Amino acid sequence: MIKRRIKLTSHGSTLGAALIIIIVLTSIGISLSQVVVTRYAFTKKSVAVTSALLVAEAGAEESIQELNTNNSFTGFTTPQVFFNEAGRGRSTYTSSITNAASGSSKTITSVGKVYANATQTTPISTRTIKITIVGTESEGYSVQTGPGGLILTGSANITNSDVYVNGTISLTGSSKIGTQNQPLDVKVAHVACPAGNSPGASYAQVCGSGTQPISMAQSTKIYGTVCATNQTSVGPNNNIVGGVSGQGLVPNCTAPPVDQPSFDRAAHIAKMTTTASGTSNTYTCQSWPFDRTWPANLRLNGNVTIGGSCNVVLSGDVYISGDLTINGAAKITVANSAGSAQPKILADGKITVGGSGQLIANSTGTGMYFISTKSNAACGSACTTITGNALKTTQSLETVSVGGGVNLAGMVFQAYWGKATIGGSGNVGAVVGQTVDLSGAGTVTFGTKLSSGSKIWTVTSYQQVYN
Repeated sequence: MIKRRIKLTSHGSTLGAALIIIIVLTSIGISLSQVVVTRYAFTKKSVAVTSALLVAEAGAEESIQELNTNNSFTGFTTPQVFFNEAGRGRSTYTSSITNAASGSSKTITSVGKVYANATQTTPISTRTIKITIVGTESEGYSVQTGPGGLILTGSANITNSDVYVNGTISLTGSSKIGTQNQPLDVKVAHVACPAGNSPGASYAQVCGSGTQPISMAQSTKIYGTVCATNQTSVGPNNNIVGGVSGQGLVPNCTAPPVDQPSFDRAAHIAKMTTTASGTSNTYTCQSWPFDRTWPANLRLNGNVTIGGSCNVVLSGDVYISGDLTINGAAKITVANSAGSAQPKILADGKITVGGSGQLIANSTGTGMYFISTKSNAACGSACTTITGNALKTTQSLETVSVGGGVNLAGMVFQAYWGKATIGGSGNVGAVVGQTVDLSGAGTVTFGTKLSSGSKIWTVTSYQQVYN
């Protein structure tokens, strides 16, 4: 009996322990379920918040694009659908644009909203951002070349700028000048003769009739009013057209030669008052911290590289006796104290802007003017005039190179004796060179007073607005 009682007691203890374990496991399961449900809800909310912020940013970007073609644009007052998909829901943005008292900047307020589905009218997340943008512009023609001419390859596309070419234009691939809705004024003086690699002392002169200054591949296009000396052909596929307001090719039109902007190199160098090495840690970021100020009239001897996370504030004119390279995540900003006086950065060597480097106008919209006087003529970068075979040779020497996806509104680049190459796509104030080569696969938007949008607008500050 004693043994039997012990056995029954053991059996009851086992059952009780099992019940306790089941209760504990059930409690854990319920707790885990609650955690999962809570975490899922939190994740879903986080996704909605992130999406709303991205939609607000998209609204701001679209507003800037509209301003770049219509300076009187005041914003998207009615909701614009950004996405509307099953599983993602629906999102919209609105924006408003206000002018600063100075007239040189504007404020864009953009609101992004995300809805659970296409039919809901109450958003699950709303985010607001406010950005300040500065308008920049360039004097005269924003694309101007010497006898080396203008070269467009791939899918390169010039927009928002009138074009003046002293030499010739070559378009290959599917490159374009202008668009159907924004035709441009294009002038070609045909100053590119005698032909050949050794044209002699008389180079460069206006070519005679019988040759065409504009050559175009099958898929290329020029939209606008084209005045080109000796040009009679509209291309193999009716490539020169007027667009919505242009005239196309103007018959028997003669474009007079136009000199490129002149520059007194000797006077620029003579006014420099501060001198340092191109590797001086005072002016280039050789060590942390990476904030530097360049005073007005600064001379840096040798090659200069502004790279990494170097942050330079530019107060005025600069002379560099070697190459200038801006790369990495470096940033150069025009000081507000410069006002409307555009700093000129002269380099005797090559000027290269690449990576994700930034060049930023000041609060009044004043950008920078970069000039390279490098040449392969006997007088080097000190030349005051180059003609004949020497000009023919040096016009193909790349002395300015701007690559990547650039946002350089208000910045001017001049290859005084050589070739300026703009690769990639983005915004550039103006480019001048004996030869200008747009070898990128995208659209380059230039700033000019003659465009439908009188300025190119770029972001100078960004903030989220928390209600």
